[in-house]
Amino acid sequence: MAGFGGAVKLTGESEYKRALKQINQTLKETTADLKLVTAQYTNNDKSIASLTAKENALNKQYETQAKKVSLIKSQYAELSAQYEKNKANHDSLTKSLETETQKLKDIEAESGKTSKEYQSQAQVVSKLSSDLAKSSSNIEQNETALSKMRVELTNSTTSMVKISRSEERFSRNAETDL
Repeated sequence: MAGFGGAVKLTGESEYKRALKQINQTLKETTADLKLVTAQYTNNDKSIASLTAKENALNKQYETQAKKVSLIKSQYAELSAQYEKNKANHDSLTKSLETETQKLKDIEAESGKTSKEYQSQAQVVSKLSSDLAKSSSNIEQNETALSKMRVELTNSTTSMVKISRSEERFSRNAETDL
């Protein structure tokens, strides 16, 4: 039963965090660009240059946010699949521990706690218990990471919808102002 490992970690999380950090930085830059355009065209400037600059800034911000949502969705799907595999391994480890613990009880009833067979089986149970504790800790960490990712996905999608609405309002207002 020593073939079961206790470490069940999600892979790819560091790459995801790095990519997300880059996208968030780009979003900060596009937000700053939009603020600059707004500052440059104060007093409700309705010129074509002003409107074009604002529209371009909003489009860039939307595209960047869409990339972020796409990244989070794909990473979430990947991590969810990995989590399910890890959870299945954890469940299998739990069943193995139950089986090996029952064997230990049976050996104790037959041979007593001082027998070599009991001592050997006790080591197997101890190892499985340790592996299961590590697995449980990793499962909890994985669940927390997936939960945070779901929140990030929801927030990013909400931002994308808000940007889209801003673009629609901007386009309507620009058409009526020209």
